[in-house]
Amino acid sequence: MFCTKIVHPALRGNQINGRNLFYWVNIIFNTVDKRRLRKVGPDRLCAEWVLKNGGAVRFCESPNNLLDNYNLLPPEDTSKVTLKEINATNSAIMTIGFAHLEGCSKIDKIIIENCKYVDNRGFHHLAKANESLKHLEIGQCANVSDSGLLELKNLSKLQKLVLKDLPGVKDWPGLEAQLKTHLKDCQLQFKPT
Repeated sequence: MFCTKIVHPALRGNQINGRNLFYWVNIIFNTVDKRRLRKVGPDRLCAEWVLKNGGAVRFCESPNNLLDNYNLLPPEDTSKVTLKEINATNSAIMTIGFAHLEGCSKIDKIIIENCKYVDNRGFHHLAKANESLKHLEIGQCANVSDSGLLELKNLSKLQKLVLKDLPGVKDWPGLEAQLKTHLKDCQLQFKPT
């Protein structure tokens, strides 16, 4: 008699429906935890999101210190932190995680560089940081295209926008013209691939 062992799909190798297992783990690390949000507040939760996914953050309380180690976060019960900068270079952040920006009122700089899970779907969430966001860099994100970047035209307080090495952008002149029309006070830097 043969016994067929039932194995959970996550344990059947490293592919589930054509997606790498780490993709699904990253979704968990990028989803907003509402219970944790109520406990620690938006700034700390957003910082935890970035750090868990391999990025770095800077806080208003220590603007000269770029923190890139989750374990070095100040204790949550004794320290309130206010997020100032996000550097997601080479991290596993996903655009669904951009929802973490809601309630973070002091973020003035975001760098999204070489993030393979970032795509067009979540750029509208950057508007949640519109009142404070002054500097934005997006580069080497293969899944970002013209349509996603057009969402940036709503960032009215932006002073500097750097877009570089984005192979998904097909119409650089058209994108530049649209963004210049809407972001009149913003210094734009475009470096096509």
